[in-house]
Amino acid sequence: VGTIVDINARKLAEVAEEERTQQLAAKNKELEEFTYVASHDLQEPVRTISSFVNLFRETYADKLDDEAKQYLDFMDGASKRSQQLIVDLLDYSRLGKNRETDQVNLNQVLENVLVDLTVRIKESEATVTLGKLPTVEGQATELRLLFQNLISNAIKFRKEDVLPEVHVSAKTTDDEHIFSVSDNGIGIDSKYADRVFVIFKRLHGKSAFEGTGIGLAHCKKVVELHGGRIWFDSEPGNGSTFHFTIPKIHKA
Repeated sequence: VGTIVDINARKLAEVAEEERTQQLAAKNKELEEFTYVASHDLQEPVRTISSFVNLFRETYADKLDDEAKQYLDFMDGASKRSQQLIVDLLDYSRLGKNRETDQVNLNQVLENVLVDLTVRIKESEATVTLGKLPTVEGQATELRLLFQNLISNAIKFRKEDVLPEVHVSAKTTDDEHIFSVSDNGIGIDSKYADRVFVIFKRLHGKSAFEGTGIGLAHCKKVVELHGGRIWFDSEPGNGSTFHFTIPKIHKA
């Protein structure tokens, strides 16, 4: 009798756990759909504000004093930051929608990323070096965004009067590929290890570094969608190295 009771209790617990999992998945889907719809619907009014600010500036340029022009600059800057935030939210909400995977040559992906970042690299006089990278099973667009975010951050969070140096490398174990993106930038205090990957969490003020606080949350989501994990090694003033893994696909 005791054995039957134990089995029934275990089955009830398994059913309850499955129900909780399904409810959580449904809530996450609702949240993603809400984020997408809300972000999409916000684009037009923010775009309208930006357009009217510029129209006002052009129409009344000869009648505005310096203080009024500064106010318009503040409004224009705020609307542009809002537009970028909306774009980032839409990108974040779309992650995971397309789960069709393929063999992705990451050497080619990185070549394309560096082309996309040409202007930023030239303006900052950054040096970006690449080690030999493997071909992995994954979603090419998401992996491209992952590397682009990590390299962009490495360039952005640079020391004053020090030219940025970024190196991308990889090594392979029996079970996974381990990637590293290293820089010689300002570094991160280890006490922020959990905070840096949370959406909208910023470690620096907007006046110090541009951005919306979504980039590393974006990276974390991409890595987890590929079955991996992400972390960093860093000390303030001594640069950072972001590591992430992608499991190897074992063929039967």
